[in-house]
Amino acid sequence: DVVLGAAADDLYAMKNFRLAKETGRKLINNYPDSEKSLRRSAWIVVAHSSFELTEYEDAENDYLNVLRLTDPNHKSRAGFIDNLAASIYKQGERANTEEKYREAVKHFLRIADVAPTSKIRPTAEYDAVAALIQLKDWEKAAQVLGAFRKTYPGHELQPEVTKKMAFVYKQAGKLALAAREFERIERESDDPAVRRDALLTAAELYEEAKKTDRA
Repeated sequence: DVVLGAAADDLYAMKNFRLAKETGRKLINNYPDSEKSLRRSAWIVVAHSSFELTEYEDAENDYLNVLRLTDPNHKSRAGFIDNLAASIYKQGERANTEEKYREAVKHFLRIADVAPTSKIRPTAEYDAVAALIQLKDWEKAAQVLGAFRKTYPGHELQPEVTKKMAFVYKQAGKLALAAREFERIERESDDPAVRRDALLTAAELYEEAKKTDRA
């Protein structure tokens, strides 16, 4: 088992990912009673190889196995949580490319459950909104945007979230709510032209919503 472990490491270092993955799996399957550290090393090779081979579903499962063998306080744990999240994110990206938007949304949003502390989570949730807009699922899009706003108050994407929220409410026919978001765009922007246009749009929407005082 030690020889197989060393072989898997060497093959991975040589970028022979297919053989590295097969060798790592051979160790895991044939020597289930090996030392924990050896099994963990094999799972790491298998997981990284799956990712390099763009076999993202495998990679997700493999990184989960790495995490099961990684102590909660181990310094590498956060990195493997990010790897796990990236494997799921890549599945969402692939579904998006294939225009399977509902599937993409599912992958992007489950990162919050499977890898809530990962760095990629905010980007995934923002990308879920873009897919929901493709589906014209305004209600769910507004819900995800609202959650993003609460969960990541200082995030650099917040101004974009406001613009998307304004768009989503407008499309959903919630004109007064859309107008409020345009007022928020005005507050968040430093560009006089953007601020002027946002206020004008807000006024028009309030007028359309029969809220003449606000208009």
